Amino acid sequence: MTVVIAGFGSSTLEKRSDRGIAAFALEAALAALADASIRRDEIDGYVGAPFATNAGSPHAEGGDEISLKTVAGLMGLRLTWGADLYRRYPTDMVASAAHALQAGTCRFVLGLRALYVAPGLDYATGTSGPVFGADQFTKPYGYTTAGARFAARAWAYMTRHGATRDDLFAIVDLSRRHAALNPQAIWRDKPLSLEDYSRGRMIAEPHGLFDCDLPICGAQAFLMCREKDLPQGATPARVTGFSGFARPEALWSMSGRGPADLKTAQLYDGFSSMVWEWLDGLGLTEPGGAPAFLRDGNGEYGARLPLNTAGGALGEGRLHGMGHLREAYLQASGRAGLRQQAMGPALVQVGPYDDSSFVLLEPVNV
Repeated sequence: MTVVIAGFGSSTLEKRSDRGIAAFALEAALAALADASIRRDEIDGYVGAPFATNAGSPHAEGGDEISLKTVAGLMGLRLTWGADLYRRYPTDMVASAAHALQAGTCRFVLGLRALYVAPGLDYATGTSGPVFGADQFTKPYGYTTAGARFAARAWAYMTRHGATRDDLFAIVDLSRRHAALNPQAIWRDKPLSLEDYSRGRMIAEPHGLFDCDLPICGAQAFLMCREKDLPQGATPARVTGFSGFARPEALWSMSGRGPADLKTAQLYDGFSSMVWEWLDGLGLTEPGGAPAFLRDGNGEYGARLPLNTAGGALGEGRLHGMGHLREAYLQASGRAGLRQQAMGPALVQVGPYDDSSFVLLEPVNV
């Protein structure tokens, strides 16, 4: 049974805002309904991922998080199925919605992810407080502060394969240049030179200020249904595969595709070096080959595998992968405008090395 993303909507994306998270969430949800040509009273399924994973988040319902119950109440939704996924990503939301649709539990699923930087808060990097469970035996002090665990992996990768901070800049530079064609991107009008990048303060070496994505206020939402229930006027992208971090190769076996079939890839870039890990890890490059792949221009528009074609998190702003999913949908459905690349399988990867998930989207008639 084939399931599709039938439409996508976005709120405005802002660095800081006097509006609350509910306003952003409703703006995105209503935009998604309009995009998919679906009435509000037809929505009978919902999936969200409300947990605010920014370090130092207050975790306040209606503050920097918004749940199924709140959204359903605000919109007057009458749901037969709904789920809020804890510490999960938009790619997991798609997989959960697909399962519910294939089971026949509902017909039209609204998926929503909203983030909010509360007034008076900045990009908190957190501190190492009390540690519980296995972490107290396996992780050194400060391991989770300021992305230190990702910085440690970046150092190891650079040492093993001879990469440099200039290679990290290549990722940031690509994101900024691709963001220039994304009217919603926070960094769309702000190109970054190597000199300015190098002058950015160090956050967790080798990651400097511009290697880290920027938390923002905003929301994005999608509508999913079975292909046979697709509303007239909607432009679908077929969900042909999904998998989790323990078995990323299952994406290929489910979809019948392989790395060579991809036309675009949206790889999570909360920290710049993450892009290296999944270029290598998914077999898109040989182990250690990601920096040279990018240096040689293979991730550019019109090149071998255009990457993060809307700017990714480093260009658009931090939506924990919702922007990556939206861009894959637009590419697979032929709606990316000036950013449009060759239509075909579009990969979405969201999450860190030890907790990612993956979705493959494809055009319906290709």
